[in-house]
Amino acid sequence: MAKDLGDIELWFQFTDDEKFLFKDKTLEEIHEYMYDNMTDIIALGFNPKKTHFLIDTKHANIMYPEAIKVAKKINFSTVKSAFGFTNDQNIGAIFYTSMQAVPAFLPNIIYNKKMMCLIPHAIDQDPHFRITRDVITKLGYYKPASIQCRFLPGLAGMQEDGKLSSSTGQAIYLTDDAKTVKNKINKYAFSGGRDSVEDHRKFGGNPDIDVAYQWLTFFEEDDEKLKQIYFDYKSGKLLSGELKNILIEKINVFLAEHQKKREWAKTQIDKFIWKE
Repeated sequence: MAKDLGDIELWFQFTDDEKFLFKDKTLEEIHEYMYDNMTDIIALGFNPKKTHFLIDTKHANIMYPEAIKVAKKINFSTVKSAFGFTNDQNIGAIFYTSMQAVPAFLPNIIYNKKMMCLIPHAIDQDPHFRITRDVITKLGYYKPASIQCRFLPGLAGMQEDGKLSSSTGQAIYLTDDAKTVKNKINKYAFSGGRDSVEDHRKFGGNPDIDVAYQWLTFFEEDDEKLKQIYFDYKSGKLLSGELKNILIEKINVFLAEHQKKREWAKTQIDKFIWKE
């Protein structure tokens, strides 16, 4: 699915420094994950002429001079309050919001004109951009607008598992084969169905907590079809196993195509990395 967004430019910030500061990983391990993420983004069909990858450590020469201007406007009590830091937090983590803020106005610097920025982000990044909105107007730039994106729920369900995370070992990877996807969904995906087929037919299931249905809200583009699945499951007409099979087919169709493009995407990374 090609991403034709007209004149809009897309900037992806790869926060290798953040992952290093906050996670128990080496920089080499983090870079492996980073290039995997780049490959997956390219495989989705973004236009290299309109899509730019910024890497915090690689592009420090253009990002750091701006980050220190941001840092000068943020005091420790603000960061401490926003993130719950204690006095034993490493100083890199305390400074990090300053780097995170830079892409919200960096095109102003690169193109030497005042521009507005829209930031799609997950809710865990919200504190960074709340601080950013308070600060960058003091530097003469527009406040960035932001859209909070939904997480895919973990296979064990939102109450138990929160967001989908590879650290649990129960995630679906973009490199998984069809059999692996089927096994993981059938084994781990939390069901909103009843304990027996008889009860399910009589009382219906709960699509609002069923992981297979929640995932379908991401993978099924036909709203009418999605609505029908919702009511069929809620009424008991559709069983949990049948709902999981619908999701399994959707995911495997997507992954088969994505994995083909992924091999080609590995050769295209350099075209997307921002060059001054």
